[in-house]
Amino acid sequence: MFRFTVILLILFHAAEAAAQSNLQGKIYDGKTDSLLTGVTIMNITGKKFVLSDRNGQYSIAAAENDLLVFSFSGYAPDTIPVEPYMFYTRFDITLKPQPLELKGVTVVATNYQTDSLNRQAYYRHILSKREPGITGRNTPVGFGISLSPFSHFSRESKARRALKKRIAREEKESYIDHQFSAELVKRITRLEGDSLRLFMYSYRPGYEFCRKSGPQEMLIYISDCLKKFKNKEARKPD
Repeated sequence: MFRFTVILLILFHAAEAAAQSNLQGKIYDGKTDSLLTGVTIMNITGKKFVLSDRNGQYSIAAAENDLLVFSFSGYAPDTIPVEPYMFYTRFDITLKPQPLELKGVTVVATNYQTDSLNRQAYYRHILSKREPGITGRNTPVGFGISLSPFSHFSRESKARRALKKRIAREEKESYIDHQFSAELVKRITRLEGDSLRLFMYSYRPGYEFCRKSGPQEMLIYISDCLKKFKNKEARKPD
């Protein structure tokens, strides 16, 4: 009798877990323990995604054994397989910031191309999904406007547009990192450690400048900035 009761309880809890469809929790910064807003939570298995809200909270449809990926610019992504216990309590997660790595120029160039292709492949089903939005019929001035059931103003559409903007920002930041790499700056300036990080933070160029500048222009830019940097350091009181 006892064994039969245990089996019934197991089956009951399994059915209850299967009925649960949303996994919820908060996302924290691994260094400061602060809450992270705008983190992408991707259900690879179910092909769904959400973004964490302003309070660092998320809620995503999932089932047992689904594969979730938590990703945010500047942090190491984390991949989590969904287990039954996660549905019974809030599942919080901590993302670790990625430190600045000094890589060779050739390696950085290769990684940029690879990362860019990986981003496009990873989010292809979202980026290629057409926005339903508002459509006009018959006339160029918009008479006969119709709204899709999945409105342009729906939560899902807003989240998709926000993700597309974030991907575009990441693409630009990665290109700047490629053109203004730590290894290149270190080789030209001979700076290291905190001085190198301060220089790169203070004189990080914009995306448009990097797109227009070749190796020679970048070398001149870094050299000019180094003069300014040394003058500032020389004027600092002891």
